Amino acid sequence: MPFSERYGQRREYRANVVRESSPSLINEHLVQCIWYDRLFCQDTLQTIDGRKLKVITPGWWNHGEGPDFKGAQIEFDGRHRTGDVEIHITSSGWNQHGHNLDQRYDEVMLHVVLNHSATQKTEYTSEGKSLPVLVLSPYLETEISELAEELKADQFPYEVEGSLGRCASVVESGGDETMREFVHLAGEWRMLNKARELRNRMDRIGGDQALYEMLLYACGFSHFKEHFKAVARQLPYERAQQLGKESAILLEAAMLKISGLFPKTLPEKTQSLPHVARLRGLRASRLEDMHAMPLTWKRIGVRPTNYPERRMAGASQMIARTSNDGLLETVNLIWKMELSPLKRRKLFEELFPSPLGFWASHCTWTGKTMAKPTASIGSGRIRSIIGNVFVPMGLALARESRDRAYEERVLEFFHSLPKEPDNRIMKIMMPRVYGSKPPKKIDFRIQQGLIQMYQDWCEPNPSCKNCPVMNMLSKA
Repeated sequence: MPFSERYGQRREYRANVVRESSPSLINEHLVQCIWYDRLFCQDTLQTIDGRKLKVITPGWWNHGEGPDFKGAQIEFDGRHRTGDVEIHITSSGWNQHGHNLDQRYDEVMLHVVLNHSATQKTEYTSEGKSLPVLVLSPYLETEISELAEELKADQFPYEVEGSLGRCASVVESGGDETMREFVHLAGEWRMLNKARELRNRMDRIGGDQALYEMLLYACGFSHFKEHFKAVARQLPYERAQQLGKESAILLEAAMLKISGLFPKTLPEKTQSLPHVARLRGLRASRLEDMHAMPLTWKRIGVRPTNYPERRMAGASQMIARTSNDGLLETVNLIWKMELSPLKRRKLFEELFPSPLGFWASHCTWTGKTMAKPTASIGSGRIRSIIGNVFVPMGLALARESRDRAYEERVLEFFHSLPKEPDNRIMKIMMPRVYGSKPPKKIDFRIQQGLIQMYQDWCEPNPSCKNCPVMNMLSKA
């Protein structure tokens, strides 16, 4: 079959890697930079309770909730451990920030601080485990004031030498083509895995329901994907299709009610808006048997245009548009057409709603009207859905029917698909793999390959120590 299985053979040779705000320039971000770039003398590192330390790798810089660095590899008195690291200006920050009561910090194995608070007693996790503390100030190679002035903190963590992996040396020494083939194989393998998982799910619950769950999961993006999947299971596709055949707004009302995103009370001025009034009327007259799930929608770090109400409304319109033939059959028919990749992509994009109606000009129920109409599901998210949902679905159907021509159409389309919006993993992997010689053109296949490599090799082994990928590349 056209999609290559060769990357899977290489994955079998994976080595067993051990996994275990101030207005001044001297702030927490600066200390994070010092830790990440290891700008301290390692020879004599000790925790305040006397344990000798060797930092194998500082870990992955976490810009989300939880500890500052994930998956660090550190030797404590010669014993290798893998875990999280939290950074503060002073050791008192651990309790002041409530980490001693937060389960998300229970995997922290080291608290790194610039200075130690003389009055600070032993620190504990929420599970009651004592926490070793490393005070950096005695080990700095340069005065902290000089580091604050010289360090280009805005370049961290993606544009500094510490972000490069061993793969970058292969590319920079002329191995561009070798790396290109390896990344492409990894990208194809990622699609094969998604297709297998989707096929298994389709066998258990049916094609339309499996695709529907996968679609809503993708619409939820990183912050709300599990919430959207829960909605897809609470409101099965058969019912959603039935509601969508009647009207898109009826399906929207149902999804918003089940998700708990439609508020029970709104200001009178908002209630009089035609779209809101129709939703309220449908909820009362047609959907009285539906009850909201106990979902919590945290919006910290979410752009208003990506708020879940807008995404849910966009998903309901897309599902309603495909309700006559069914979601699976609609997408399948597009795959079966003899089209160029560009024309096929345009047909997929046309399944999604244009920026019309209430959500084209609103991010919230009560917020100000946006100056420019904006689609409830943006073009970047649509590209992600096409690549991460429709491509695996097409591949799953092609392999089930052993239709080589079908699979070749999917493969050709996959090779031509433009990149989706960058994410955290891409920002990590571009310098790690390519160093100063990134590909001239980044497409969806390269992105998928880098994500697969990150999961297989880089995430469990951020130090690159004994990484088998180097041997594979040298033999290619």
